[in-house]
Amino acid sequence: MGRFYGRGRHPERRCLPLAQWPSADQRLWKEALTTGDLLDGGGIRAKYRAISNRKTERGYGRYLTFLNRRGWLSECAPADRITDRAVVAYVKEMRELENSSYTILARLQELYDAAVVMDPHRDWTWIQRIASRVRSTARPARNKAAKIVSWDDLFKLGLDMMKAAESQRTARLAALMFRDGFMIAFIALRPIRRKNLVSMTLGQHLLNREGAWWLIFEGEEMKNGEPFEAPWPDELTSALETWLTRWRPILCQRRGRWVKSIGHALWVSDHGSSLRQDGIYGRVVLHTKRAFGHAINPHLTRDIAATHLADSDPEHVWIAAPLLGHRNFGTAQRYYIHGQRIRAPRRYQESLLQRRHRRKG
Repeated sequence: MGRFYGRGRHPERRCLPLAQWPSADQRLWKEALTTGDLLDGGGIRAKYRAISNRKTERGYGRYLTFLNRRGWLSECAPADRITDRAVVAYVKEMRELENSSYTILARLQELYDAAVVMDPHRDWTWIQRIASRVRSTARPARNKAAKIVSWDDLFKLGLDMMKAAESQRTARLAALMFRDGFMIAFIALRPIRRKNLVSMTLGQHLLNREGAWWLIFEGEEMKNGEPFEAPWPDELTSALETWLTRWRPILCQRRGRWVKSIGHALWVSDHGSSLRQDGIYGRVVLHTKRAFGHAINPHLTRDIAATHLADSDPEHVWIAAPLLGHRNFGTAQRYYIHGQRIRAPRRYQESLLQRRHRRKG
């Protein structure tokens, strides 16, 4: 059912904004975010990072959208709306909308966290039990492995697009072609999350230190809460300087309908504003689908990087954790196992060929 709607346009998927929540829900949520002092510890969500609170807020807004469309958003105590009957129906609807099991589990966790805010004295563990049942029957909604392309092909696509900029009909089209190719080549080498990619700002996240460019994010900007600092890829230093001096200024001069102040944002849109997350997603998907026959979204480039490490150097795949901004090595371990599975058949084949060669000799 959801496939007939554009990305983010399906009304059932809307996350009701805080300003449109029932007044009681708004009050409890705002109180939970209130910071305290040495005597008063503040609200129960005050200790959480802003990105985590925003995620929970959006998740609860999604649940309120579900209730509202069902006619179940009555003016009762907020906690009384979170019932097992409603949550089971909520899960059923998400499945009908073809949400992945990962998305459903994330929504249930967000609902649980919000439920604790709405009434911290109730036992909400039954939501976690529903999540456990969803997890036990989970099946991948998409065959991600089939979409993985080699790191070399992804990086080469970016380089080829930057070269192709020179042959475009207009300066605008050339700037867009170079920007998109530059962006794809960059995320092939530094597969940071899309939120961080779109926020890259000259002088804040991209700094020149004694002639060398560095990429820097503070801990509060990262999903894992840990600061991220890495040198700019040497292979793209020339491209960065070309983008800043030649192509970026062309797009900065554009004055489209939706133009906003560009400031020092690294990525510039066609209408002269900073490029947004949906814009980056759309451009990467567009070009990769043309090149490979299927779309590669920005997040999938992170899997491509880890898969490349697992395949080419599985003994050092652990560096995937800091590279991808993960707090622990759980994901890296999965890719290590994947790398060993890839290499095992190759080693088996090599041993058979060597044995056959010895017999012939």
